Amino acid sequence: MSFMRGRTGATPSDVLVFLATVSLAATLLYPAWSARGFRSRVASAAADVDGLAAAARSTLEFGGPWPSPAAPGEAPPELIGLSAEGGIFSRLDYTLGWTSWQVVDSVEAPPPPPAIAGDAPPDSVGPMLEPIVRTVGGIAVYSGDSALLAELSQRYAREVSFVLDSMWLLVLPERGDASVGSR
Repeated sequence: MSFMRGRTGATPSDVLVFLATVSLAATLLYPAWSARGFRSRVASAAADVDGLAAAARSTLEFGGPWPSPAAPGEAPPELIGLSAEGGIFSRLDYTLGWTSWQVVDSVEAPPPPPAIAGDAPPDSVGPMLEPIVRTVGGIAVYSGDSALLAELSQRYAREVSFVLDSMWLLVLPERGDASVGSR
């Protein structure tokens, strides 16, 4: 600052120092603001995944099969209550999806009728297995933010999940009954 008689206020150099200080503070604080926003997106996505998983599991426990598959961003008919405005299927940062598919498990079949004398000795026959068709459910999160998908994979590391392109899929391990002709 210069000491000139009759002059008050800031000089151009004072304004530049002030702007530089404000710019430096903004530069130092931006990563913290950005990380805070990212953490809130991850927490929101995880809460939505947990809510959809709980709703789908309750449908499985009380109604029999998993909910029907639905297009990304749409609730299955069995979970239509979740599709309200502001619900978990209407987020801006990511799109939630529900899917289910059939798997074939092998279960031990009832023992065959007693063997005819002279046939094979009873010890040489192993357990008989028969296929049974069941359904498995899955929750998908679609997002262009690969960091969000990676963070979800990390958060659900103890469960079966994977990332494929711009989708993260969590496989729910419970098996629901399904007839061979369904779906």
